[in-house]
Amino acid sequence: MTALHVRAAVSDGAGSTVVRELTLPDTVSRLRVESSAVCGTDVMLHQRGLRAPAVLGHHTIGRIDHLTEADAEALGLEVGTRVAVEEYVGCGRCAECRAGRYRLCPSVDLWTGGERVGMIPVSRGSGLHGGNAEYLELSARHALHRLPDRLTVDEAAWTLPLANAVDWTLDAGGVGPGSTVAIIGPGYHGLSCVAAAVAAGAETVVAIARTSSAHRLELARQLGAVTERNDDPDHDVVDVVRETYGPLDAVIDTIGRPETMASGLRMLGRFGVLVIAGLAGGDVALDPTAIVRNLVTVRGVRGRSPQAVERAIALLAAGGTGLERIPSYYVPLEGVGGTLRDMAEGRAPVTPHVVVDPWLRVTDPIPTESPKEIR
Repeated sequence: MTALHVRAAVSDGAGSTVVRELTLPDTVSRLRVESSAVCGTDVMLHQRGLRAPAVLGHHTIGRIDHLTEADAEALGLEVGTRVAVEEYVGCGRCAECRAGRYRLCPSVDLWTGGERVGMIPVSRGSGLHGGNAEYLELSARHALHRLPDRLTVDEAAWTLPLANAVDWTLDAGGVGPGSTVAIIGPGYHGLSCVAAAVAAGAETVVAIARTSSAHRLELARQLGAVTERNDDPDHDVVDVVRETYGPLDAVIDTIGRPETMASGLRMLGRFGVLVIAGLAGGDVALDPTAIVRNLVTVRGVRGRSPQAVERAIALLAAGGTGLERIPSYYVPLEGVGGTLRDMAEGRAPVTPHVVVDPWLRVTDPIPTESPKEIR
C-alpha cells in the first residue's frame, strides 16, 4: 500500500477556500468520505472562525478504507465498514471522556480553545482532518458509529443532524407520545427536530418561522408539522399558538435570538421546557415570573450524546422520518467556498440540506435518482 494524493477543499477562515492536493501516508488509518453535510458552524468558521487554514466539514459519512493494526483493535471495526464520524476527538483520559461524555472533553471544547474534526489545522499531520476531502485521517480516538449499508447517501447524510435533534428534542425537551411542541426555525436542524418529534409520537408539532422562510415551512408540513409565522404584524404568534394548540410542553429554539427565546417561554405551559439550541445572540431577559409561575425548565444543548446517534441511526434505518424527501443540494469541492460565502450572505440554497460530495465533478451530469442540484 502506498501513500494517497487526496483532493481537499482547504479554507482559510477569512472567507476563501481552495482545492489542494494533500498526501495521506499509509501509516495512518483513513476513511473514504461519502458525504460531508454543511451546518451553520461551517459557515461561521469559513468566514471568521479558524485559527489556521483547515479542511472544514464535521458531519461526515464514509467507509473505512484502511486501518492500522492498533486502530482496528481500539475501534473494534474493520475495513469496509460504513460509519458516521462525530466531530469529537476526545483525549480519552479526562473525567468527561471516561464517563462517555467525550463531547465535553476540554480538548474539543470550543469555548476553551479546543479543536474538532473540521477545525484541526491543515499543517498538522496529513492535514486531512475534515470531511470536505476525498479521504479523512482516522485514529483510535475518533468516535465512529456503524451505518446500515441499505441507507441511501441522502438518508445517511441526515445522521448527525437527526442525532442532534434526538438529543435536543426528545432527551432535553422530553418530547414523547402525546406531547405538544414548537420548533422555532425550520432549517437544517429545525427540520430534523420536527422529524424527531413526529417519530416520537408528539401529538402536535408546530414549526415557526418568518414569512421569508415559507418554502422551509412547507418542508416542515411535509414532515408532519403544522406551521405558523412569527412576523405577521396583525397576529402575535404567541397568542395564535396558545389559542390554537394550547400551552405547549416544549419549545426547541434553533435560532437563539432574544425575541425567539422570549416568545418560546411565553408559549409554554406548566412544567414546560425551553430548549435553547441556537446562538444568534443578543441581550436576553427571560421573564423570571413566567419561569417561576409555570415551573419552566430552561435547557441549553451542545451537540449530542452517543446514545442519541445510535437512536437516530435506528430511526433512519426503520424509515418513516420523512427526511429522505427533503431535497439535497450537492456541492463539489470546487464549489465549497462559493456556497459557504453565499450562505453567509443570505443567499442560501432553497433547501437547508447542503452536502459536499468530494467525488462530484463540476462536469458530472445530475443523477436522476436523487434530487441533487449543482449550480
